[in-house]
Amino acid sequence: MKSLDLQILVSFHLFFAAVFVGSNVFLDFLLTPRLDLIPPGQAARLGDKLGTDFAWLNWIALIGSPLSGLLLLWRLGDLPSLLDPSFLFGGYGIALLSMITLWFTLIITAAILTFYLRPRVVVKLPYDASRQQVEGSRTNAMDYAKWMKRLARYNVIASTIIIVIGGFLRFGGFGA
Repeated sequence: MKSLDLQILVSFHLFFAAVFVGSNVFLDFLLTPRLDLIPPGQAARLGDKLGTDFAWLNWIALIGSPLSGLLLLWRLGDLPSLLDPSFLFGGYGIALLSMITLWFTLIITAAILTFYLRPRVVVKLPYDASRQQVEGSRTNAMDYAKWMKRLARYNVIASTIIIVIGGFLRFGGFGA
């Protein structure tokens, strides 16, 4: 594995993983708890703007990781092995399947966060909204925000586990 193209592919793969894990750790453990320290209106605006940026960043990392991983498998000549049961049930294959399965769960949580929960938390009310509409919207948004926090914490844990599995893959998979 000394060729320049493999080193570049590995670098991109590690970069995408680091961006995803790092951005989720920052968002979940540093930014979100500190939003309580600023006035609610400013926190909502900051959360809205940063949330969009982080969603884009995470989607780029989530798409870039499998693309660079598949290119790595292709370049190493291991891509056809994904169809071989003896490979899939060996130590390397089980580790790789574990990583892929967790990645699919991250895609699902990212889709839920981006396309279902986030639009419900960032509520745009008309200027002539009644007090009941404002209170109802705020209560619902807080419930959705709790689910966002749970899924964001899952993303941190699952992506960290993926990084650990990647370490196992580097040395031959599970049980190697």
